[in-house]
Amino acid sequence: MREPIPYLQWKERIDAHTPGNCRVGNDSLIVKQPRETDFIDQSFRLDMTLSVFLASGHCTFMADWVEYEAQAPCLFTVTPGQIFQLITLSDEAEPYTIIMSEAFSASLFKEYGSFGSLHRSIVRQPVIDLTHDSQAFTRYLDMLEALLQSPFNTFKLEAVRHLSLAMFYSYSYKLHDISEVTPATKQENLFQQFMLLLKRHYQTEREVAFYASQLCITPKYLSVIVKQQTGQTALACIETHVVTECKALLLSTDLNIQQIANRLHFPSQSVFGKFFKRVTDLSPRAYRKQHTRL
Repeated sequence: MREPIPYLQWKERIDAHTPGNCRVGNDSLIVKQPRETDFIDQSFRLDMTLSVFLASGHCTFMADWVEYEAQAPCLFTVTPGQIFQLITLSDEAEPYTIIMSEAFSASLFKEYGSFGSLHRSIVRQPVIDLTHDSQAFTRYLDMLEALLQSPFNTFKLEAVRHLSLAMFYSYSYKLHDISEVTPATKQENLFQQFMLLLKRHYQTEREVAFYASQLCITPKYLSVIVKQQTGQTALACIETHVVTECKALLLSTDLNIQQIANRLHFPSQSVFGKFFKRVTDLSPRAYRKQHTRL
């Protein structure tokens, strides 16, 4: 049995498997036709933006436990914080993978209120058919590859950033049917700060009041903001984030229920079990048994 990979330590993998002329530090890189078969059937929470242009072949993958099929030519994207699992990758598949660190991808769009809309659209529809648009994305990939392989390092990161922004404006907005680019509102900035805090503290803090106090606003106002951005209450957003981590640990590690409860700082296995069943309608043990592949 292979050792599970519950979290992708992607910076280490980049150093080990990717030549230096295919990336700008740990911020952005492009990988042509990776055959990382040890990733297949492993679940991990991404700490990066992963965009895969599938030029030929097909694959299946899961994003936050929803299964998707990708048939070339297409583009699929998974964002930081999501649970990703590559299920199958056909022998004839030609995937071209663009990886952007969480900090790099956030810096691209942090000034624009439409980023929240784009992110929600990608989460709802991660696979985009490129049957009639693949040439435009191929040109972007060629330009990105040329930039990354250039021997001139001065302003290389900025050049990659602006090229990606150009692609975002001219192409991604059309694909995701987002028509306006407007400065981020105060509420949208607060939501972004909430999500950063949640990623940092979800293992120990599961009360809305904690996050509201960190943002110097009331719990009620935080719930209004989160509801506007996600359609969920703040509490539901927190619990979804926590239970997604629970699922990843149940399916991609050999930790027992008590160890998972300890890792996520639940006061006891019983409290953890009641929390998980309330959110998912299954006990942790039943969930693991139901979803474990034979």
